[in-house]
Amino acid sequence: MKKRKTKIATSDIKFVKVKTGTVEDFFSTVKNVMRSADERTTVESSCATLIFTDPTEMLHFLSAAKIKLIKSIRNHPDTVTNIAKIIKRDRSSVNRDVLELKKFGLVKIHEEINPGHGRHKIVELTSPLLKLEAII
Repeated sequence: MKKRKTKIATSDIKFVKVKTGTVEDFFSTVKNVMRSADERTTVESSCATLIFTDPTEMLHFLSAAKIKLIKSIRNHPDTVTNIAKIIKRDRSSVNRDVLELKKFGLVKIHEEINPGHGRHKIVELTSPLLKLEAII
């Protein structure tokens, strides 16, 4: 019997799902992924999932300001300073929100050369689609 390597390919993620769920839902998902790892099969997933146990926590996390920020980044990945100007918010508030979105895997930051001005950090989404699911 030929063994297959276990692999989770984050580059294949088509969308991020932000949803409400129970702790049991989370552990059920983890259990299925670990079972695939034990069987040394490829873990197929086209989405990453962020689960909140309380719908109000999800709504707090994805406030109107963060949704506007996500839309702006989707339309035009850019520096925090430029994004703040586009959405007419304070740079420090945008930076705080970007860092929180990065912590949860919704955005990534990479450096690019800025000709004649050194380097700058560009904020972009980790996936082109964000799917929200809430059960109340």
